[in-house]
Amino acid sequence: RLALARWITSGQNPLTARTVVNRFWEQLFGSGLVETLEDFGTQGAVPLQPELLDWLSWQFMHDYHWSMKQLLRTIVLSGTYRQDSKLTPETLEKDPSNRYWARGPRVRLASEQVRDQALACSGLLSNKMFGKSVMPYQPAGIWNSVWSDEYWKTSAGEDQYRRSVYTYLKRTSPYPAMMTFDGSSREVCLIRRIRTNTPLQALVTLNDSTYLMASRALANKMLRSKGDVAQKINTGYQSLVFRSLSVGKQQALENLYDVSLKKYQQ
Repeated sequence: RLALARWITSGQNPLTARTVVNRFWEQLFGSGLVETLEDFGTQGAVPLQPELLDWLSWQFMHDYHWSMKQLLRTIVLSGTYRQDSKLTPETLEKDPSNRYWARGPRVRLASEQVRDQALACSGLLSNKMFGKSVMPYQPAGIWNSVWSDEYWKTSAGEDQYRRSVYTYLKRTSPYPAMMTFDGSSREVCLIRRIRTNTPLQALVTLNDSTYLMASRALANKMLRSKGDVAQKINTGYQSLVFRSLSVGKQQALENLYDVSLKKYQQ
């Protein structure tokens, strides 16, 4: 075991650094320098930029001394990462899949991040660290066990809003909302998750208790903010996307507010 550990981080073994660099690149850009994260062998994909992969791996091992923070800093401060993500006819023709990084990355959040983002934007996300797993609300009966009397014990208070990494996972009955967003049941080692776009995902964000609580909290935050209805709408929009509303969107949301208000008043 000691010999294996020494070989994994040996200066004569380039594979560890190359694999780590490739996985970080995939997390930031949506696809790795080698597309097959799980296979660096002869059956895997060929690296599109082998010189870049070699250089980053060398820096990571020797100059950064395996510091992940320094590696990430180098990548996110690069001109490639800081490009605009807008799609133009020219870049679409030259690089439709963005495999050569002609534009900035557009990466969909993972299932855990989708939930955390909703809680963070609404102001509900707990900053509590460490400790045992928690059980956010889910409907009764999902977690019934025929061979034991175990059941889902919904956590109280702040624990409802802890980051998704703390959510209790049972392989035979994983958390439903996360599975809908392509989460893993943890039955097998999964290096790379697929990304799907299904109607069920929209239904989760419209009906799941986490998102209902988050929308309620966001609404309260908007109500407490200063200004008239238009300013409150802009405050809510900025909380979610971190930029001001365009005139067209502002008008559309104000119209939606007026229609909804009349409906509920009736």
